[in-house]
Amino acid sequence: MILRPYQIKTIEAARDSIRFGNKRIIIQANCGAGKTIIAASIISKALEKGNKSIFLVHFRQLAYQALERFIDFGMGSDVGLIMAGEESHLDRPIQIISVQTYERRLKLDESQYNPWFQSADIVVYDECHSSIAPTRKAILDLYQDQAIIIGLTATPMRGDQRGLGEVYEDIVTCSSIADLTSQGFLVPARYFGAKHSPDLSNIPTVAGDYNQKVVGERVDKAKLVGDILDNWLRIGGDRQTVIFATNVAHSKHIEQVFTNKGISIEHVDAHTSTDDRKDVLTRFENGDTRIVTNVGVFSEGADFPWASAVVLAKPTKSYGRFVQMAGRGLRPYPRKKDCILIDHAGLIPRHGFLEEEVEWSLDGNKKAWIKSQREVTKKSIQCRACGLIFYGSNICPDCGTECKSFGKEIETVDADLQELKQKKVTNKNMDWLDKRLVMGALVWHAEKKGYKNGWIAHTYKDYFGVWPNDKRVKGVPAITPEGAIKNILTHILIKKAKSYKKKKATEAHQGDNKNSERLIREHLEAKHGH
Repeated sequence: MILRPYQIKTIEAARDSIRFGNKRIIIQANCGAGKTIIAASIISKALEKGNKSIFLVHFRQLAYQALERFIDFGMGSDVGLIMAGEESHLDRPIQIISVQTYERRLKLDESQYNPWFQSADIVVYDECHSSIAPTRKAILDLYQDQAIIIGLTATPMRGDQRGLGEVYEDIVTCSSIADLTSQGFLVPARYFGAKHSPDLSNIPTVAGDYNQKVVGERVDKAKLVGDILDNWLRIGGDRQTVIFATNVAHSKHIEQVFTNKGISIEHVDAHTSTDDRKDVLTRFENGDTRIVTNVGVFSEGADFPWASAVVLAKPTKSYGRFVQMAGRGLRPYPRKKDCILIDHAGLIPRHGFLEEEVEWSLDGNKKAWIKSQREVTKKSIQCRACGLIFYGSNICPDCGTECKSFGKEIETVDADLQELKQKKVTNKNMDWLDKRLVMGALVWHAEKKGYKNGWIAHTYKDYFGVWPNDKRVKGVPAITPEGAIKNILTHILIKKAKSYKKKKATEAHQGDNKNSERLIREHLEAKHGH
C-alpha cells in the first residue's frame, strides 16, 4: 500500500521520538487521516524484523477494520484474533485483541502461566483516550517495561479533558483537519446553528461533563425535537444523515417525529446487536434508510463516508467528544462535495470550528488542548437568513446576505443572535437581510396555511411595492418569524385582513346600491304602467 506523504512524515516523527528514548507515545491523527494504516505500516516493518505486535481495541468493529488494513499490507496469514466468538491463533506474531476479552482471560492465571497472555515488542492501542480507565491501564502496565507502546487517537485527552501523561511520554501529531481538507482527504464542513438551543444553565458536572440525567431532560422537549426536524428539512433533507442524540429516550423521540413525517430513520444504541447494526448500516448505505439516530455508538470506530450531514443534538463540555461526533461526516465519497453540521446542542459556540489549529498537552493537571485561533471563533456569527455559521467576512458565503453586526466583540454565537433579535425594523427601506427574513416568514405562513406561491408573491409586492424577482429573495426557504420580523408579519396579515374585510364590505355596499336601484326602477315602471 502506498502511504500518503503526511503518513510517512508521521511515522518518521514517531521513530524519532522512540530513538530519543520515549517508549510510550501517542500518534494524534484526526478522523480520516488513516491512523490504522499508519499503525499497519509500523507493524509491517516490525514483522519484517521478526518482532511481535499486538493491536488493542475496545469495539468489535475496530478489530475487523484493523484486520482489513493488515490484509491490505499482506499480513493476513500472520494475524490472530483474541475476541469473544472468534477463533484464536495464539501462535501468530500479530494479535488483534479486544481489551474486554483480554481482561477477562488474563484473570484466569498469572501472565507467565497464562496461555492467553501475548508477549510483544510493540503494543498499539486504538482509541487510546480511554487509557486511564482501570482495566485498560492494567493491560498497558503489563507491557510498559518490555514493549514500545503506541496510542492512536484523534483526541488525546481524558474524559475530564485533562492530558494522558499518566501513561504516555510524548505526542506525535499528524496532519490537521484544515490540511487534510485542503489536500482533498476530507471534505469541507459547513456549519449551521439552530434558533432554539437547550437550557444548559445550572447543570451539575459529573466526570468533567454535564450530568447526563439532567441534560437528557433539558434536550428532550417537543419544541427542540421539532426544531431538529424543521432544520433538517430546510438544510439537509436530501442528504444521508447521522444524528447524535443525548440518551435513548431522546433518540427514540427524534425517530418518532421523523417517522411521523414519512422519513426513513432508524435508531441504534448500545443494546443494538452487532448484526442489527450491520443491517442498519447496509440500509443506510444503499439509501433505504435516510437517517440513523444513535446514542454513543457511532462517535468512535464508525465508518460511513456516504453520510454528508451530521446533526449534533448531544450537549457536551468535552472538546474530544465534540470532535469525535462532528468529524464523522468528513470522509470523502463519490459526488460528495461537503458535509453540513447542524448544531442543536450549542457545541460550535462552545468548542469552535473543526478546522482551528489545536495544540495538545500530556499534562494531567490541566486541560489537554489549547486553541491558538480561539479569538477568531469569538467573532463568528450565524446568518439569520439561512442559518450558516461562519467567520472571516461580513457576507454570508452561503446565501450572500450581508450581516451588519459582524466583527463586534461577542462571546458566543448566541450573543450575536440575541443582538440581531433586538434590531428593530421601522420602515420598508430594509436591507436585504431583513427582506429575506420577511420573505421567509411569508413562506412559513403560506406553508402553515396551505396557501399557494401566488399568495406569497402578491403579499410581498403589497408590502414592498415590487415583485420578489431579485435573486436575493427568490427561493428563500421557510423561516420561523421572531422578534421584529414576527411583528412585521402580524402587521402584514392584519392589514391584509382589514383590506379583505373592506373589500367585502365595499362589494356588499355596491350590491345594496344595485339592489336599491333595481327596486326604484321596478317601482317607477309599475307606476307609469310600463
